[in-house]
Amino acid sequence: MKDESIDTIISDDITFRGTLSFNQTLKIKGQFKGTITSHGKLIIDETGDVEADVEVGSLVVLGNLKGNVDAKEKVELKKNGKVVGDIKTPGLEVEFGSKIIGNCIM
Repeated sequence: MKDESIDTIISDDITFRGTLSFNQTLKIKGQFKGTITSHGKLIIDETGDVEADVEVGSLVVLGNLKGNVDAKEKVELKKNGKVVGDIKTPGLEVEFGSKIIGNCIM
């Protein structure tokens, strides 16, 4: 996934706590703890470690997410991506090697 189409990146040397709101695409490579709300796309990179309830348009998980997810469009769990929490979405794509520990409502 190329960074050119990504509007904002939280780098892998950043630890952030609080509430995130954005409209376009956000990639998290570092650590985040709090709440995430957006109509845009959230990408949790391989080095990303997120502990948050997430309400977004779409979600791509390559790293770790601990929290409940409400995605209006779709959720993509890539190889080695891990979600610990419940997922609510109309579309779910799960690659071999990813993990979900929780319930999924579609």
